[in-house]
Amino acid sequence: MKQTLKSFLLFMLILLSWSCRAELVIDTQIGRDSFEQESLILPVDEAFRFGSYLEGAGIKMFWQVMPGYFLYRDKIEIFHDGKAQGIQLPPGVFRQDEIFGRVKVLDGLIELQTFLPPGQELEVRYQGCAAQGFCYPPQKKHVTSPKVAKNPKK
Repeated sequence: MKQTLKSFLLFMLILLSWSCRAELVIDTQIGRDSFEQESLILPVDEAFRFGSYLEGAGIKMFWQVMPGYFLYRDKIEIFHDGKAQGIQLPPGVFRQDEIFGRVKVLDGLIELQTFLPPGQELEVRYQGCAAQGFCYPPQKKHVTSPKVAKNPKK
């Protein structure tokens, strides 16, 4: 009897979950155009391709922001040992944002350079959105400067 009751309850839970899923699919497809737009949103690492490399005595960082996407200029930050580092970014353009109001945003190729002692780590923070209105949560990346190789004794 207990086994039959457990099986029945499990069956009902599965049935309810399918019903909820069906309602969710119907709700998201009410406007076919909005459904198609949602399906075209890129994953965050494709929308904002981040990279870094050594250049001289510093580390150059960049974002290749895909067309139709932007980064909030004031959300790009770099931290070393928990302290914000001074950075220089392009001026950006103003955009009226539904959440943050009038803000400066950056798109296209964004580059910045910072200096860091060998073997140290930086935390890079940023946030952006798709022009369609989808915004990503804040992102964090870690960049470590390489250690200087010592010359072997002859």
